[in-house]
Formats: sequence, structure tokens, C-alpha cells
Amino acid sequence: MTSRPPRRTTNILLLALRFLVSGGLLTYLIWKADPASIWAAWQQADLRLLALAAFIQLLCIAISAVKWGVLLRAHNQQQPYRWLLGIYLVGQFTNNFLPTSVGGDAIRIVQLGRRIGSYAQSSASVFMERLTGFLALSLIANVALLITSTDLFGARLVNEPTLTLLAFGFSLVAVVAVAASFSAPWLLRRFHSYLPKAARKPLQSIAESLGIYAADRGAMLKAMGLSLLFHTLWISMHYVCGLALHIQAPLLIYTLMVPLTDILGLAPIFFNNLGARDLVFTLYLSQIGILSGTALALAFTAFSVRLTVSSLGGLVLLFGGVSMRGATREGGDGASA
Repeated sequence: MTSRPPRRTTNILLLALRFLVSGGLLTYLIWKADPASIWAAWQQADLRLLALAAFIQLLCIAISAVKWGVLLRAHNQQQPYRWLLGIYLVGQFTNNFLPTSVGGDAIRIVQLGRRIGSYAQSSASVFMERLTGFLALSLIANVALLITSTDLFGARLVNEPTLTLLAFGFSLVAVVAVAASFSAPWLLRRFHSYLPKAARKPLQSIAESLGIYAADRGAMLKAMGLSLLFHTLWISMHYVCGLALHIQAPLLIYTLMVPLTDILGLAPIFFNNLGARDLVFTLYLSQIGILSGTALALAFTAFSVRLTVSSLGGLVLLFGGVSMRGATREGGDGASA
């Protein structure tokens, strides 16, 4: 009788845990709110505003593809925007329809690595694209927490200490990750003797690729600017969904809820942010008199918009709207084998 490899068994258990936590929390919130109230909120939805929300979501993906191209140009890699957008859509489809939040990044790394002949540069670009997004996310979350935790602008809310600490800790990790990325070549030289010999050459290529961003301030400033624009539009998409459901809530509360949801959803116990989004929305909207059923209807609506737009990546795969497999270049770096 053959037994499953330990790693595969662990992955299955983690996946089961994610489904259990997300499904259990979501079921509890729906039961507590009364499903009829959720359905009543949906029946009043303005379809024109929902179409606008979908357009904003698509615009977010388009901006992310632009940012990816900016980071690639720091490595003197010029890629057609149509190809970058197509692969980004495929990555979004994978993240939203498969039980993982990093599978789309892996696809982008592999496909770009084949195309440019360097998995080190492709890994560095995807990692930095994510990291600048995390920095912008943490900045917005902490500013919103500062405003709503004080009497600034008369917008005081009750912020859960756990969420506040989580946002602060996330910011700290993001800053440390940036510092480590910029100093990656020095760190590798300092500690390379502690690494297995087989890993030194690939890690050296990745470290050098990351180190390039430390010297290219222009690319980093553009990437951060695009990240802030992305998150501004991402928050606006949720705000428009709220307007579509006739929710009278200030934009500031969305500026707090959406980043906190994204930060909490990074915890590996949640599947696709399910449960985390619904919990945060219910927690904050209830403070301004919004019923739990309406808050959950908003959470489900925003999630549905995201799924609908990301399904375009499935169409890219199905109809071959973009070449998924670029020709592999000869003579790539040591990490491209």
C-alpha cells in the first residue's frame, strides 16, 4: 500500500483548513444576518453601477500590467503590453478560480522566464510588482486607521486591536522585505557560505536582479505611484458596488475596510478572502447603522465583480487571445535553466 508524500498530505490538510475556516465563518455570518435580507439588498441593485464597477476592476488589472512593464524595463526587458496584459489576466483567473493566491504569480514567472530566457529576472519583476503593491496597501491602511482611530475629520470608528496590529505588522514586514530586496546582493555575499552549493548560483542571479531596483529610483517611484493608483481604484470599485446597493456610507470607511480585508485575507487560513472580507465589512458597516445582511450583500457583490472580470483570463486561455508560450531565448542566466 502506497502512502501519500508528506508534502502532498500537508497541502491537502491546509486546503481543507482554508475551506473549513472560510466556509464556517461565512456560513455563520449569513445565518446571523438572515439570508432574506441579503437577497432583498441584491434585488435593489443598480446594474449600470455594477457595470461601472466591473470596468474599474478591469482598469485595475490594466494598471497592474503597466506597472509590471515598468519594472521589466529596469532590466532592459521590453515586452508588448498586450502580452503582459494577457498573462496578467491568466494569472488573475488562476488566483481566483484555483485554491491558491500565488498560482497566478507562478504562471507569470514561468511564462515570462521562458520568453526572456531568465527566470531570475522574471521572478524579481513579479516579486517587486507584488511588493510595491503591498507597500501601497499598508500605507493606505495605516493612514485610514490613524484617521478613524482619532477625532480627525470627525470620523472616529472602533477599530479592532487585532486588525490594527495586523496592519502595523504587515507594514513592518513589507518595509523589511523592500530593504532585504535592495540589499540582496550584499546579503548573499555575506551569507552565501551558509547556503547549499547547488542553490548559490540561482540565488545569485535573483539577488542581482533584485538589486537593480535599488539603483533605479525612477522605476521604483513609477511603480509606487501606479500601486497607489491601483489601490485607489480598487477601493473605488467597492464604493461603486456600495452605491449600486444604495448603501449610504462615506468613502473613508471603504478606504479602511478594503485594505484591512486584503491584509487579513493574506492569512493562509482563508480561501480567496472568503470570510475575511465579509467579517471586516460587517464589523465596520454596522458601526454606521448598515444591517449585516446589506454588508454581506456588498461583500458578495464585490467578490462577484472580481470573479467576473478575472474570468476573462479563462477566455484568453481558451481562445488563445495571447501567446502563452514565448520562444525561449538561448543563453539565459544561471537561474533560467
